[in-house]
Amino acid sequence: MREPATVASAPTPPESSGAPVMAGTSVRATALTPEPDPPELRAFVQARFVDIFLENSPRAQWGVLAAGGLMALIWSRSEPSAVPWIWWALVGAMTAWRIGQSARFVRSAPPGRQAGRITALLAFNGVLMSLPLAGFAAMSELQQAALSMILFAMATAGVATTSGQLRSFLAFSAPLLLPLAACWAFTPHPDESPLTAAGLSALILAFLGVLTAVGRQQHAVFQESCRIRFAEQRLNRELEAAIGRETEAHRAKTQFLAAASHDLRQPIHSMNMLVAALGLRELEPRAREIARLLGTVSQTLSGQLDALLDISRLDAGTVQPALAPVRLDELVSSHHQALQPVAAARGLECTLAGAPALAVRTDAALLLRVLSNLTDNALKYNQPGGRITLRTWRDGAQACVEVADTGIGIPLEEQERVFREFYQVGNVERDRTKGLGLGLSIVQRLCALLGARLGLQSAPGIGTTVTLRLPLDLSAPVPTPAPPQTPLRPGLKVLVVDDEAQVREGMRLLLTELGCQVHLAEGSAQAARIAADVPLDALLTDLRLRAGDSGLQVLREVQARQPGLRCALITGDTAPERLREARAAGVPLLHKPVSVEALIGVLGQAEAASPSPVSAGPA
Repeated sequence: MREPATVASAPTPPESSGAPVMAGTSVRATALTPEPDPPELRAFVQARFVDIFLENSPRAQWGVLAAGGLMALIWSRSEPSAVPWIWWALVGAMTAWRIGQSARFVRSAPPGRQAGRITALLAFNGVLMSLPLAGFAAMSELQQAALSMILFAMATAGVATTSGQLRSFLAFSAPLLLPLAACWAFTPHPDESPLTAAGLSALILAFLGVLTAVGRQQHAVFQESCRIRFAEQRLNRELEAAIGRETEAHRAKTQFLAAASHDLRQPIHSMNMLVAALGLRELEPRAREIARLLGTVSQTLSGQLDALLDISRLDAGTVQPALAPVRLDELVSSHHQALQPVAAARGLECTLAGAPALAVRTDAALLLRVLSNLTDNALKYNQPGGRITLRTWRDGAQACVEVADTGIGIPLEEQERVFREFYQVGNVERDRTKGLGLGLSIVQRLCALLGARLGLQSAPGIGTTVTLRLPLDLSAPVPTPAPPQTPLRPGLKVLVVDDEAQVREGMRLLLTELGCQVHLAEGSAQAARIAADVPLDALLTDLRLRAGDSGLQVLREVQARQPGLRCALITGDTAPERLREARAAGVPLLHKPVSVEALIGVLGQAEAASPSPVSAGPA
């Protein structure tokens, strides 16, 4: 059996003659043929046609009724019977039905047949409105001309009411104009030649042709507008879907950060407690150096996790600024004093230029975090021998703070991107000593909370200047600084609740070194038993415990037995919903890894709340 040849499908060289040339012509013709509209677009165009027709139909029917009244009046002049008025009554009935029922009649059909029902309605209307032509021969020439003008007007209006849709337009206009042309052609006119009547008939047919061409153009415009609207709606749906995906990605990112932060904070929190406890003991020089290095590593990890926590808290909306009068010059001066030795250790010069007395109404802790993030960036992206300058000044009704450095600078095209999460300039090797790229993102969010305007000026190789502008507040007295913390009273009784043994042990070792008597529990039931037997000074409980237990349940159980007990929640969670739940408990919330200073602050308040030393109880 001979196999079918496959070589014929290969392109034919240009010098070949005959069929190949025709094939090439066929290809070009096919390329010029427009692609048919997709079914979804055709359905959309049909639906828009139906919607527009039904929307305009009531107004059009009132016009038909008015035109019918004029036609009945003209007809009645040559027809002495009641036929013209009976006909007008039928037009009125049709108008009433169209206004009240046509939408239901059209919508009851399947979508693909609704346009057909519209065509049927228009055809019936057209035939009904042409019935007065039955008395055309008996009318005077003036009456014939008047009737013709009304029919012309109705046929012209049909272009608009049908959006130029050819089948529907002709279903209405053809019954009006074709019989009219026939009436002019075959009705005798003794005073005019037959050519005149034939010419008028031809003009009526030509007019119908012109209206048909205009309708085609209008329908083409209508279809193009539908295509544009269809594309716009599709783009809107795609945009909504993209926004939904972005929202879901943001939610997943927040959940991931929360889970990762919590899981990492647990061992780091334990390590911090152990390193802090080790630092409180007498150690040989080499062991002290190891402890110091462990502390440095722990601080770096804690700083990175704090940045993740800050982003999650800001995204969750749980950060609420506590606005109060603050001496801006004192805050900046204090920060400069703390920054100087750190800068000097890196071979940088840190100066304070101008510090006039300025008071603003802000949250001192959040503003200090903004300032710390800015100076931290200035430290990371500067070279030995460089300079960092802090400056405050007054500009009208605003107080200004400026952090300037002589570091690597930021190219103009990247100055907006540096405020994005995890974006860093000049850290392609991902040096983790330079952080995670969250500092400026946190700064931008905090400035929005504080109502501070943030300005950035930078040039590669020259340096970066960041300016904060806050409204002045001179109406309220500036509070005096809080006194420094004093050491804890020995023997303070503290209940620590955590479901992880290493965390409990780390807290026990640290609190013991601070002179506290420590009681440990792994859940609310055990904590309740201890609270029933032991008078306590403070409760430190983890927020998330095992088997559905929680720190909130611990608070309820312990406070039911010892009302007024100073309590604090400790958490490594960054999930927004958990943070909001913890804030609603109305007790201090400490975030893992907890610093020694934060623990002393909470326990110091518990000590201040105790009127007298607590009597010894069972350990």
